[in-house]
Amino acid sequence: MPVDTDELGYSFFPSDDPHDVGHPQLKVIIRPAPTGRHYDPEVITCTVAPASGGAEMLRVHHPWILADTYRVCAGHVILEDRKGKQVVAFTFGGELRIDSNQARTICRLTSPAPILEQSLMRDSLEVLLGEEVEILFAERRAVWLHDPNSLDKRLAAADPSALYRACLATLRAKFDQFPEWEEPIVEELIHFLHTTTLLRSDVPSLTDLL
Repeated sequence: MPVDTDELGYSFFPSDDPHDVGHPQLKVIIRPAPTGRHYDPEVITCTVAPASGGAEMLRVHHPWILADTYRVCAGHVILEDRKGKQVVAFTFGGELRIDSNQARTICRLTSPAPILEQSLMRDSLEVLLGEEVEILFAERRAVWLHDPNSLDKRLAAADPSALYRACLATLRAKFDQFPEWEEPIVEELIHFLHTTTLLRSDVPSLTDLL
């Protein structure tokens, strides 16, 4: 029986392809008061690309009276409840739509690249992939130390699908240099990197994007 996502605090929607990693949509519902029946987010935080350019932090709460659509940049999406407990996701970029009325504020983050749930067990493919991409971003940020805002601008401008594919290609090349791994979850990631159909055509270079 399908779960009624309107009764939950948040929901990661499953991909149509069971071989995909991550989720095409994250739905978050912020209510005036906690229900006490599940995790009740109070605020959702992410980085967005304003029309003026660059990137800035956005904190969505209830009630919401500002814009209803935002372009989300690659990075963390953080849900936090009134007790400070967090649920973390990683996105390669996407669109955030906000629908707010007196009863609740619904946030829907959708992306053509997978949204990775990071609040799972350490031996999760989603978690490991998100951590490895964060390392790639940190390496690119180090390249732009002379211009700290440059990487944020590039992340804001990057197409989510292109960025995702570029990260996968970079990770495949990285792990191919060290083929012997004993951790099953790392072997699972390597298998995914070598079997995904996303790398069978021309892939943009991560250094060109970031």
